[in-house]
Amino acid sequence: MRKYIDLTISCKDDEMAEIATAFLSDYPFESFDTTPTAEGAVLHAFILADSWAKCREEALLAIADYGTIVSEEEIEDENWNERWEEESFSPVEIDNLMVIRAAHHPAPAEGIVDIIVKPSMSFGSGHHHTTRMMCRTIHSLKPTGRVLDVGCGTGVLSIAAIKCGAERADAVDIDPWSTASAEEAASLNGIAHKMEVLLGTVEVAEDRTYDMVVANINRNIILNDIDRYTAALNEGGKLLLSGFLTEDIADITTAVTERGLRPIAQSEEEGWVCLVFEK
Repeated sequence: MRKYIDLTISCKDDEMAEIATAFLSDYPFESFDTTPTAEGAVLHAFILADSWAKCREEALLAIADYGTIVSEEEIEDENWNERWEEESFSPVEIDNLMVIRAAHHPAPAEGIVDIIVKPSMSFGSGHHHTTRMMCRTIHSLKPTGRVLDVGCGTGVLSIAAIKCGAERADAVDIDPWSTASAEEAASLNGIAHKMEVLLGTVEVAEDRTYDMVVANINRNIILNDIDRYTAALNEGGKLLLSGFLTEDIADITTAVTERGLRPIAQSEEEGWVCLVFEK
């Protein structure tokens, strides 16, 4: 049984929690959850216990100015779904265009893209700014052809792409719990025949090409794998990137444009950014 650490951090407000999340995203944390409180905000960050042992001191120093460590609780991965179900998972409505909900929630009105997920700890339930921005962007671009979703989490972006017009999507993640969640979500949404879920890094799909590549991951992974993202794109294809803050825009834009793509859109929400490029 794998063991995880639930790192609980008390922050002054949501903004400090977001900044702490951004710094911790440089380490192998698998999920984040922020809850507003009367005193500010509480951030839960989840990481494999073995990984935490290797990066603990450095990670704690990185966030020392943004929050106070409340606890470091060891939990088993089988408890994650139960933990989310105990919390009040609520539907996410995105500009009256799209709804991300659990199966027990009522379906949205006709014409609104309906995405069903089973609440889990995998990143991508739709409650985070970056997921919402990526969903808005996918909806506006009306994808066609084949889509690659890197770091798919629960598979929300792959499902959104297919329901907005894509023929197929390949959803890739390094976490077996994420890929299991994505496969279950594909079945819940009736699109399993159009969505292939792959366990591994982006390299597992490097022999394929796509009309759209989406990556909602931290800046370091994006910069490390940018050659693979751009190489995977067909001519005229779109690259959607999020999971980073405004101060990362210059570095990421430079890395992408140096590889021949041009920026075509940008959106921001609470300091988080979504960038779109075209090949």
